[in-house]
Amino acid sequence: MDFRGIINRVKSNSFFRNVAILASGTIISQIIVIAFSPLLSRLYSVEAFGLLSLFTSYMVISGVVSTGRFELAIGLPEKDSEAKKLFQLILFIGFFVSLIYLGIIIILKEFFKDRLELQILNYWWIYLAPLYIFFIAVFSASVYWLQRKKEYKKITFANALQVIITTICSVALGFMKLGEGMIFALILGIIISSFYIIYSEPELKKGIFVFKDIKRVGKEYISFPRYMLFSDLSLTASQQFIPILFSIIYSTTIVGFFSMANRMLRLPNIVITTAIGNVFRNDAIDEIRKNGNCIDLYKSTFKKLVIMSLPIYLFLFIVSPYLFVVVFGEKWYEAGMFARILSVLLLVEFIATPLNVLFNIRERQKILMRLQFLNAVIGGIMIFLGFKIFNNASASLILFTINALIFNIIFIALSYRIARQKISN
Repeated sequence: MDFRGIINRVKSNSFFRNVAILASGTIISQIIVIAFSPLLSRLYSVEAFGLLSLFTSYMVISGVVSTGRFELAIGLPEKDSEAKKLFQLILFIGFFVSLIYLGIIIILKEFFKDRLELQILNYWWIYLAPLYIFFIAVFSASVYWLQRKKEYKKITFANALQVIITTICSVALGFMKLGEGMIFALILGIIISSFYIIYSEPELKKGIFVFKDIKRVGKEYISFPRYMLFSDLSLTASQQFIPILFSIIYSTTIVGFFSMANRMLRLPNIVITTAIGNVFRNDAIDEIRKNGNCIDLYKSTFKKLVIMSLPIYLFLFIVSPYLFVVVFGEKWYEAGMFARILSVLLLVEFIATPLNVLFNIRERQKILMRLQFLNAVIGGIMIFLGFKIFNNASASLILFTINALIFNIIFIALSYRIARQKISN
Protein backbone atom coordinates (compact mmCIF):
# COMPACT_ATOMS: atom_id res chain seq x y z
CA MET A 1 0.00 0.00 0.00
CA ASP A 2 1.38 3.43 -0.94
CA PHE A 3 1.65 6.40 1.40
CA ARG A 4 -1.55 7.99 0.06
CA GLY A 5 -3.42 4.74 0.68
CA ILE A 6 -2.19 4.67 4.29
CA ILE A 7 -3.37 8.25 4.82
CA ASN A 8 -6.79 7.46 3.38
CA ARG A 9 -7.06 4.40 5.61
CA VAL A 10 -6.26 6.48 8.69
CA LYS A 11 -8.86 9.08 7.68
CA SER A 12 -11.55 6.41 7.22
CA ASN A 13 -10.84 4.80 10.62
CA SER A 14 -12.41 6.92 13.38
CA PHE A 15 -10.12 5.52 16.06
CA PHE A 16 -6.94 6.30 14.15
CA ARG A 17 -8.34 9.65 13.01
CA ASN A 18 -9.18 10.81 16.54
CA VAL A 19 -5.88 9.55 17.95
CA ALA A 20 -4.05 11.27 15.09
CA ILE A 21 -5.81 14.56 15.88
CA LEU A 22 -4.89 14.35 19.57
CA ALA A 23 -1.36 13.14 18.87
CA SER A 24 -0.66 15.82 16.24
CA GLY A 25 -0.60 18.52 18.89
CA THR A 26 1.80 16.41 20.92
CA ILE A 27 4.07 15.90 17.94
CA ILE A 28 4.17 19.63 17.17
CA SER A 29 4.70 20.45 20.86
CA GLN A 30 7.46 17.94 21.29
CA ILE A 31 9.24 19.10 18.17
CA ILE A 32 9.32 22.55 19.76
CA VAL A 33 10.46 21.14 23.13
CA ILE A 34 13.20 19.05 21.53
CA ALA A 35 14.28 21.90 19.28
CA PHE A 36 14.65 24.31 22.20
CA SER A 37 16.01 21.82 24.77
CA PRO A 38 19.65 22.17 23.64
CA LEU A 39 19.30 25.92 24.11
CA LEU A 40 17.59 25.52 27.49
CA SER A 41 20.30 23.11 28.64
CA ARG A 42 22.80 25.91 28.04
CA LEU A 43 20.68 28.76 29.45
CA TYR A 44 19.95 26.92 32.70
CA SER A 45 22.12 24.86 35.03
CA VAL A 46 21.65 21.16 35.74
CA GLU A 47 20.48 22.19 39.21
CA ALA A 48 17.80 24.44 37.65
CA PHE A 49 16.41 21.42 35.82
CA GLY A 50 16.52 19.54 39.10
CA LEU A 51 14.52 22.26 40.88
CA LEU A 52 11.99 22.32 38.04
CA SER A 53 11.60 18.57 38.35
CA LEU A 54 11.14 18.81 42.13
CA PHE A 55 8.54 21.59 41.75
CA THR A 56 6.66 19.62 39.09
CA SER A 57 6.72 16.42 41.13
CA TYR A 58 5.37 18.05 44.27
CA MET A 59 2.71 19.98 42.34
CA VAL A 60 1.49 17.12 40.16
CA ILE A 61 1.11 14.90 43.23
CA SER A 62 -0.71 17.71 45.06
CA GLY A 63 -2.80 18.48 41.99
CA VAL A 64 -4.44 15.04 42.06
CA VAL A 65 -6.25 16.04 45.24
CA SER A 66 -7.40 19.38 43.78
CA THR A 67 -10.03 17.74 41.54
CA GLY A 68 -11.23 14.95 43.81
CA ARG A 69 -10.92 12.90 40.57
CA PHE A 70 -14.44 14.04 39.67
CA GLU A 71 -13.14 14.94 36.20
CA LEU A 72 -13.17 11.21 35.41
CA ALA A 73 -16.97 11.30 35.75
CA ILE A 74 -17.59 14.23 33.38
CA GLY A 75 -18.12 11.92 30.39
CA LEU A 76 -20.69 9.72 32.15
CA PRO A 77 -23.90 11.82 32.61
CA GLU A 78 -26.31 11.73 29.69
CA LYS A 79 -27.09 15.45 30.03
CA ASP A 80 -24.48 18.17 29.49
CA SER A 81 -26.02 20.17 32.32
CA GLU A 82 -25.07 17.41 34.78
CA ALA A 83 -21.56 17.23 33.38
CA LYS A 84 -21.22 21.00 33.79
CA LYS A 85 -22.19 20.69 37.47
CA LEU A 86 -19.30 18.26 37.87
CA PHE A 87 -17.01 20.84 36.24
CA GLN A 88 -18.22 23.50 38.68
CA LEU A 89 -17.74 21.10 41.58
CA ILE A 90 -14.12 20.65 40.53
CA LEU A 91 -13.59 24.43 40.45
CA PHE A 92 -15.04 24.67 43.95
CA ILE A 93 -12.84 21.84 45.29
CA GLY A 94 -9.76 23.15 43.49
CA PHE A 95 -10.09 26.63 44.99
CA PHE A 96 -10.38 25.47 48.59
CA VAL A 97 -7.70 22.79 48.25
CA SER A 98 -5.34 25.48 46.89
CA LEU A 99 -6.08 27.67 49.93
CA ILE A 100 -5.29 24.74 52.21
CA TYR A 101 -1.98 24.18 50.38
CA LEU A 102 -1.15 27.87 50.77
CA GLY A 103 -1.67 27.60 54.52
CA ILE A 104 0.50 24.47 54.70
CA ILE A 105 3.29 26.15 52.71
CA ILE A 106 3.24 29.23 54.96
CA ILE A 107 3.45 27.09 58.09
CA LEU A 108 6.22 24.84 56.75
CA LYS A 109 8.30 27.65 55.28
CA GLU A 110 8.00 30.10 58.13
CA PHE A 111 8.15 27.73 61.11
CA PHE A 112 9.63 24.38 60.06
CA LYS A 113 12.01 25.18 57.18
CA ASP A 114 15.13 24.55 59.25
CA ARG A 115 13.82 21.25 60.62
CA LEU A 116 12.79 19.72 57.27
CA GLU A 117 15.10 18.39 54.56
CA LEU A 118 13.03 19.96 51.76
CA GLN A 119 15.16 22.08 49.42
CA ILE A 120 12.12 23.51 47.70
CA LEU A 121 11.14 25.44 50.85
CA ASN A 122 14.27 27.58 50.48
CA TYR A 123 12.80 29.51 47.54
CA TRP A 124 10.22 32.30 47.61
CA TRP A 125 8.46 31.11 44.46
CA ILE A 126 7.04 28.16 46.37
CA TYR A 127 4.22 30.57 47.27
CA LEU A 128 3.09 30.33 43.63
CA ALA A 129 2.45 26.61 44.03
CA PRO A 130 -1.24 26.94 45.09
CA LEU A 131 -1.95 29.00 41.96
CA TYR A 132 -0.44 26.25 39.80
CA ILE A 133 -2.35 23.55 41.69
CA PHE A 134 -5.66 25.37 41.14
CA PHE A 135 -5.07 25.64 37.40
CA ILE A 136 -4.11 21.97 37.25
CA ALA A 137 -7.69 21.33 38.41
CA VAL A 138 -9.14 23.83 35.92
CA PHE A 139 -7.18 22.49 32.96
CA SER A 140 -7.88 18.84 33.78
CA ALA A 141 -11.63 19.43 34.14
CA SER A 142 -11.70 21.51 30.95
CA VAL A 143 -9.96 18.80 28.93
CA TYR A 144 -12.39 16.14 30.15
CA TRP A 145 -15.26 18.42 29.16
CA LEU A 146 -13.81 18.63 25.64
CA GLN A 147 -13.42 14.84 25.60
CA ARG A 148 -17.10 14.51 26.41
CA LYS A 149 -17.94 16.80 23.50
CA LYS A 150 -15.41 14.92 21.32
CA GLU A 151 -13.69 18.24 20.59
CA TYR A 152 -10.38 16.54 19.91
CA LYS A 153 -9.02 19.42 17.82
CA LYS A 154 -9.48 21.84 20.72
CA ILE A 155 -7.73 19.43 23.07
CA THR A 156 -4.87 19.21 20.60
CA PHE A 157 -4.58 22.98 20.34
CA ALA A 158 -4.82 23.47 24.12
CA ASN A 159 -2.05 20.95 24.83
CA ALA A 160 0.12 22.43 22.10
CA LEU A 161 -0.56 25.96 23.35
CA GLN A 162 0.51 25.02 26.87
CA VAL A 163 3.82 23.52 25.74
CA ILE A 164 4.56 26.31 23.26
CA ILE A 165 3.96 29.09 25.81
CA THR A 166 5.97 27.24 28.46
CA THR A 167 8.90 26.71 26.09
CA ILE A 168 8.98 30.24 24.65
CA CYS A 169 8.71 31.85 28.11
CA SER A 170 11.43 29.53 29.44
CA VAL A 171 13.80 30.66 26.70
CA ALA A 172 12.93 34.35 27.15
CA LEU A 173 13.39 34.23 30.93
CA GLY A 174 16.58 32.21 30.48
CA PHE A 175 18.09 35.00 28.38
CA MET A 176 17.10 37.35 31.21
CA LYS A 177 19.26 35.17 33.54
CA LEU A 178 16.25 34.31 35.71
CA GLY A 179 17.18 31.03 37.41
CA GLU A 180 13.56 30.10 38.19
CA GLY A 181 12.40 31.05 34.69
CA MET A 182 11.29 27.54 33.73
CA ILE A 183 9.03 27.37 36.78
CA PHE A 184 7.39 30.73 35.98
CA ALA A 185 6.93 29.61 32.37
CA LEU A 186 5.28 26.37 33.51
CA ILE A 187 2.69 28.33 35.51
CA LEU A 188 2.00 30.77 32.67
CA GLY A 189 1.52 27.91 30.21
CA ILE A 190 -1.22 26.16 32.16
CA ILE A 191 -3.04 29.41 33.03
CA ILE A 192 -3.25 30.61 29.42
CA SER A 193 -4.25 27.20 28.01
CA SER A 194 -6.97 26.85 30.69
CA PHE A 195 -8.47 30.23 29.79
CA TYR A 196 -8.39 29.27 26.11
CA ILE A 197 -10.54 26.18 26.68
CA ILE A 198 -13.07 27.92 28.91
CA TYR A 199 -13.54 30.91 26.61
CA SER A 200 -13.77 28.69 23.53
CA GLU A 201 -16.74 26.82 25.04
CA PRO A 202 -19.75 29.15 25.45
CA GLU A 203 -21.79 26.44 27.15
CA LEU A 204 -19.05 25.91 29.70
CA LYS A 205 -18.25 29.51 30.61
CA LYS A 206 -21.90 30.59 30.94
CA GLY A 207 -22.71 30.76 34.65
CA ILE A 208 -19.45 29.04 35.45
CA PHE A 209 -19.44 30.28 39.06
CA VAL A 210 -23.05 29.30 39.82
CA PHE A 211 -22.47 26.35 42.12
CA LYS A 212 -26.04 25.07 42.23
CA ASP A 213 -26.59 21.32 42.86
CA ILE A 214 -22.87 20.57 43.02
CA LYS A 215 -23.37 18.82 46.35
CA ARG A 216 -25.93 16.50 44.76
CA VAL A 217 -23.69 15.48 41.83
CA GLY A 218 -20.83 15.10 44.28
CA LYS A 219 -22.82 12.52 46.22
CA GLU A 220 -23.93 10.79 43.01
CA TYR A 221 -20.35 10.27 41.82
CA ILE A 222 -18.73 9.88 45.23
CA SER A 223 -17.13 6.58 44.15
CA PHE A 224 -14.53 8.50 42.13
CA PRO A 225 -12.92 10.35 45.05
CA ARG A 226 -13.61 7.39 47.35
CA TYR A 227 -11.63 4.96 45.21
CA MET A 228 -9.79 6.84 42.46
CA LEU A 229 -8.36 9.65 44.59
CA PHE A 230 -6.15 7.35 46.61
CA SER A 231 -5.50 5.12 43.60
CA ASP A 232 -4.43 7.93 41.27
CA LEU A 233 -2.49 9.60 44.06
CA SER A 234 -0.54 6.36 44.43
CA LEU A 235 -0.01 6.12 40.66
CA THR A 236 1.08 9.75 40.36
CA ALA A 237 3.34 9.38 43.38
CA SER A 238 4.93 6.28 41.83
CA GLN A 239 5.68 8.32 38.68
CA GLN A 240 6.69 11.58 40.35
CA PHE A 241 8.40 10.67 43.60
CA ILE A 242 11.69 9.63 41.98
CA PRO A 243 13.01 13.22 41.81
CA ILE A 244 11.93 13.75 45.42
CA LEU A 245 13.70 10.60 46.63
CA PHE A 246 16.75 11.31 44.47
CA SER A 247 17.01 14.82 45.97
CA ILE A 248 16.97 13.30 49.47
CA ILE A 249 19.32 10.31 49.03
CA TYR A 250 21.52 11.54 46.17
CA SER A 251 21.83 15.17 44.96
CA THR A 252 20.15 17.94 42.97
CA THR A 253 22.54 17.23 40.10
CA ILE A 254 21.28 13.64 39.88
CA VAL A 255 17.74 15.03 39.90
CA GLY A 256 18.75 17.31 37.03
CA PHE A 257 20.04 14.38 34.97
CA PHE A 258 16.93 12.36 35.69
CA SER A 259 14.62 15.29 34.92
CA MET A 260 16.18 15.79 31.49
CA ALA A 261 15.71 12.09 30.67
CA ASN A 262 12.17 12.21 32.05
CA ARG A 263 11.45 15.44 30.14
CA MET A 264 12.50 13.90 26.84
CA LEU A 265 10.88 10.48 27.25
CA ARG A 266 7.96 10.49 29.70
CA LEU A 267 6.10 13.60 28.52
CA PRO A 268 5.46 12.28 25.00
CA ASN A 269 4.46 8.94 26.51
CA ILE A 270 1.98 10.49 28.93
CA VAL A 271 0.35 12.76 26.36
CA ILE A 272 0.16 10.19 23.56
CA THR A 273 -1.22 7.44 25.79
CA THR A 274 -3.68 9.96 27.20
CA ALA A 275 -4.84 10.72 23.66
CA ILE A 276 -5.32 7.02 22.93
CA GLY A 277 -6.97 6.44 26.31
CA ASN A 278 -9.42 9.29 25.74
CA VAL A 279 -10.55 7.85 22.39
CA PHE A 280 -10.62 4.32 23.80
CA ARG A 281 -12.73 5.49 26.77
CA ASN A 282 -15.45 6.99 24.57
CA ASP A 283 -15.46 4.04 22.16
CA ALA A 284 -15.51 1.52 25.03
CA ILE A 285 -18.50 3.22 26.68
CA ASP A 286 -20.39 3.06 23.37
CA GLU A 287 -19.33 -0.56 22.80
CA ILE A 288 -20.41 -1.67 26.28
CA ARG A 289 -23.79 0.03 25.90
CA LYS A 290 -24.26 -1.74 22.57
CA ASN A 291 -22.80 -5.22 23.17
CA GLY A 292 -22.44 -5.57 26.94
CA ASN A 293 -18.63 -5.80 26.70
CA CYS A 294 -15.77 -4.34 24.69
CA ILE A 295 -13.46 -7.29 24.15
CA ASP A 296 -13.18 -6.79 20.37
CA LEU A 297 -12.30 -3.12 20.81
CA TYR A 298 -9.83 -4.08 23.55
CA LYS A 299 -8.01 -6.60 21.35
CA SER A 300 -7.74 -4.23 18.40
CA THR A 301 -6.55 -1.37 20.63
CA PHE A 302 -3.99 -3.64 22.33
CA LYS A 303 -2.53 -4.66 18.97
CA LYS A 304 -2.30 -1.04 17.85
CA LEU A 305 -0.54 -0.05 21.07
CA VAL A 306 2.02 -2.87 20.70
CA ILE A 307 2.70 -1.97 17.08
CA MET A 308 3.21 1.69 18.01
CA SER A 309 5.31 1.17 21.15
CA LEU A 310 7.84 -1.45 20.06
CA PRO A 311 9.72 0.49 17.35
CA ILE A 312 9.64 3.75 19.34
CA TYR A 313 11.13 2.42 22.56
CA LEU A 314 13.46 -0.10 20.99
CA PHE A 315 15.02 2.78 19.06
CA LEU A 316 15.25 4.92 22.21
CA PHE A 317 16.83 2.06 24.16
CA ILE A 318 19.59 1.74 21.58
CA VAL A 319 20.41 5.40 20.87
CA SER A 320 19.49 7.37 24.04
CA PRO A 321 22.99 7.70 25.61
CA TYR A 322 24.59 8.76 22.33
CA LEU A 323 21.68 10.99 21.36
CA PHE A 324 21.84 12.92 24.63
CA VAL A 325 25.58 13.54 24.19
CA VAL A 326 25.13 14.79 20.62
CA VAL A 327 22.16 17.03 21.42
CA PHE A 328 22.97 18.33 24.90
CA GLY A 329 26.71 17.79 25.29
CA GLU A 330 29.07 15.41 27.06
CA LYS A 331 27.87 16.36 30.56
CA TRP A 332 24.41 14.91 29.78
CA TYR A 333 25.62 11.34 29.10
CA GLU A 334 24.28 10.09 32.44
CA ALA A 335 20.87 11.52 31.54
CA GLY A 336 21.01 9.41 28.38
CA MET A 337 21.70 6.30 30.45
CA PHE A 338 18.68 7.12 32.62
CA ALA A 339 16.65 7.51 29.42
CA ARG A 340 17.72 4.05 28.27
CA ILE A 341 16.43 2.52 31.50
CA LEU A 342 13.17 4.48 31.33
CA SER A 343 12.55 3.37 27.74
CA VAL A 344 12.09 -0.24 28.93
CA LEU A 345 9.44 0.82 31.45
CA LEU A 346 7.68 3.19 29.08
CA LEU A 347 7.34 0.51 26.39
CA VAL A 348 5.03 -1.55 28.63
CA GLU A 349 3.44 1.48 30.30
CA PHE A 350 2.53 2.80 26.83
CA ILE A 351 0.40 -0.32 26.34
CA ALA A 352 -1.09 -0.59 29.84
CA THR A 353 -2.06 3.01 30.60
CA PRO A 354 -4.77 3.63 27.95
CA LEU A 355 -6.39 0.26 28.69
CA ASN A 356 -6.59 1.08 32.41
CA VAL A 357 -9.56 3.38 31.73
CA LEU A 358 -11.68 0.21 31.84
CA PHE A 359 -11.22 0.13 35.62
CA ASN A 360 -13.12 3.44 35.74
CA ILE A 361 -15.75 2.57 33.15
CA ARG A 362 -16.62 -0.75 34.80
CA GLU A 363 -16.29 0.69 38.34
CA ARG A 364 -13.32 -1.45 39.37
CA GLN A 365 -11.54 1.52 40.91
CA LYS A 366 -10.95 -0.26 44.22
CA ILE A 367 -8.80 -2.97 42.61
CA LEU A 368 -6.78 -0.36 40.71
CA MET A 369 -6.36 1.72 43.85
CA ARG A 370 -4.87 -1.14 45.84
CA LEU A 371 -2.51 -2.24 43.09
CA GLN A 372 -1.27 1.28 42.38
CA PHE A 373 -0.67 1.91 46.06
CA LEU A 374 1.30 -1.32 46.30
CA ASN A 375 3.22 -0.36 43.15
CA ALA A 376 4.16 3.01 44.66
CA VAL A 377 5.26 1.56 48.01
CA ILE A 378 7.36 -1.25 46.54
CA GLY A 379 8.78 1.16 43.92
CA GLY A 380 9.99 3.45 46.69
CA ILE A 381 11.56 0.51 48.50
CA MET A 382 13.36 -0.51 45.29
CA ILE A 383 14.87 2.97 44.90
CA PHE A 384 16.03 2.95 48.52
CA LEU A 385 17.51 -0.55 48.12
CA GLY A 386 19.45 0.65 45.07
CA PHE A 387 20.95 3.36 47.26
CA LYS A 388 21.66 1.12 50.27
CA ILE A 389 23.10 -1.84 48.36
CA PHE A 390 24.81 -0.18 45.38
CA ASN A 391 24.84 3.54 46.29
CA ASN A 392 24.09 4.17 42.62
CA ALA A 393 21.22 6.14 41.05
CA SER A 394 21.13 3.92 37.94
CA ALA A 395 20.76 0.83 40.13
CA SER A 396 17.88 2.49 41.97
CA LEU A 397 16.16 3.30 38.68
CA ILE A 398 16.68 -0.26 37.33
CA LEU A 399 15.12 -1.83 40.43
CA PHE A 400 12.23 0.64 40.24
CA THR A 401 11.72 -0.23 36.55
CA ILE A 402 11.62 -3.99 37.23
CA ASN A 403 8.92 -3.47 39.84
CA ALA A 404 6.89 -1.17 37.56
CA LEU A 405 7.11 -3.66 34.68
CA ILE A 406 5.62 -6.43 36.83
CA PHE A 407 2.72 -4.24 37.93
CA ASN A 408 1.98 -2.97 34.41
CA ILE A 409 1.77 -6.56 33.16
CA ILE A 410 -0.71 -7.25 35.97
CA PHE A 411 -2.74 -4.19 34.90
CA ILE A 412 -2.89 -5.47 31.32
CA ALA A 413 -4.06 -8.92 32.42
CA LEU A 414 -6.78 -7.48 34.65
CA SER A 415 -8.02 -4.94 32.09
CA TYR A 416 -8.31 -7.77 29.54
CA ARG A 417 -10.38 -9.75 32.00
CA ILE A 418 -12.64 -6.75 32.65
CA ALA A 419 -13.10 -6.17 28.91
CA ARG A 420 -14.35 -9.75 28.49
CA GLN A 421 -16.92 -9.52 31.26
CA LYS A 422 -20.39 -9.08 29.79
CA ILE A 423 -23.08 -6.98 31.44
CA SER A 424 -26.78 -6.97 30.64
CA ASN A 425 -28.05 -4.00 28.63
